[in-house]
Amino acid sequence: MEKHGRHIEKYSKHIPGSFGEEDIHELRVEYKKLRAFIRLVKLDKKAGRIKMPARLKSLYHAAGKVRDLHLFIQQLTDPSKNNTSTVPHYIKYLRHDLFEAKEQLVKEIERADFDKFLKDITDELPAELGDDTVKKFIHRKVATIQIILLAVETEKELHTIRKQLKDIIYDIKIFQNDWGISFPVIAWKSEKLLNDMTTKLGNFNDLCATLGFLKPFTHHEIPPEEREYIETKRQEIQQQLEQEKHVLLEQVQHLHLNSNF
Repeated sequence: MEKHGRHIEKYSKHIPGSFGEEDIHELRVEYKKLRAFIRLVKLDKKAGRIKMPARLKSLYHAAGKVRDLHLFIQQLTDPSKNNTSTVPHYIKYLRHDLFEAKEQLVKEIERADFDKFLKDITDELPAELGDDTVKKFIHRKVATIQIILLAVETEKELHTIRKQLKDIIYDIKIFQNDWGISFPVIAWKSEKLLNDMTTKLGNFNDLCATLGFLKPFTHHEIPPEEREYIETKRQEIQQQLEQEKHVLLEQVQHLHLNSNF
């Protein structure tokens, strides 16, 4: 896991001053790979009290806030959509939030001690990882998804399903790309379908984040006509999410996930 931890460190060092979207994206991906592996390994009987360091978790969340604000502001300032002239005060407000989010991210990067993070993790790793641990991990992931599908009420459940699928995919890649061996469990119809499904669920999650930025606005610096525009967009996206939720749930069913292996 040294590799993924050092990659997080590398992208963190690139961020201050430039805040490149690719660096922020790659930092978050490497974090998720490390997190997925920790979630797998901690099920092993010989593993110590392994967990993701709290400071590293804070860095990840800070990077996520910058990423979400970046994407949303880009949507609003896209020339093809002609939104800039519609909500100039709102965009100014968001850019202020982005500035503060970037400041917080820099603080988290400055506080990060990657040598300590990696030592805390590697000291708790088992000497080897047995197939039984992998089977237990996949069984729990699949069973969690199957239970959620029985009673989905909000968008949060779809986000939880995506997290289970992404953990599986990241661990498959670690086995294949880092270790050069096949993943010892297959509990799905197609790995490609898993990847495609997480992409769709990721787009859905981004839409949920957009809805969060379009919450009912009472800020005195946002004029009434802009608040009206924001409310209209909020209702449109809420309807879109409701429609897409049912389609995505049906598609998750078609993954034919199996917890009996």
